[in-house]
Amino acid sequence: MMYGVFQKMGAAVERRQRQAADYLNRKASTLNRKQLARGLLLFCLVCSSISGFTIWHSLHIPSGSIHIQPVRVPAHTILQGDGSNETALTNRQVKRFRMFRQYLDSLSRTQSGKAIYDSIARYQPGLLDSLAFIENAYQLQLKTSDNGKWK
Repeated sequence: MMYGVFQKMGAAVERRQRQAADYLNRKASTLNRKQLARGLLLFCLVCSSISGFTIWHSLHIPSGSIHIQPVRVPAHTILQGDGSNETALTNRQVKRFRMFRQYLDSLSRTQSGKAIYDSIARYQPGLLDSLAFIENAYQLQLKTSDNGKWK
């Protein structure tokens, strides 16, 4: 589903690029060879001057020192191998996920439920993937012990 959205966005960007290129080609077609060479030279000078100034300025900053700051990890992130079970899923939560998944599966089996299932899949495209991800995470949680080693 998202692939189609990105295709449409890419096509729109490509269409705008083509319009801009056509416009610039029309404008450049009225210029003679000498004017094009001068324009190219001017463009190169401006770009190289800006790049040169940026490099010069970065090497000659008055403060000159780089401050290193520690990285703060938000409390709600999941770190690999940290050994904490704060984010572990409980059996009750997994049971509710599975019941919801069974409800969605039962919807897809009937004609009237199929329309509801399709609308859920259309308007909440990541929901089904998220349920599968959560179930896989729970299965992985069951396979590993608290210290991160396989049971």
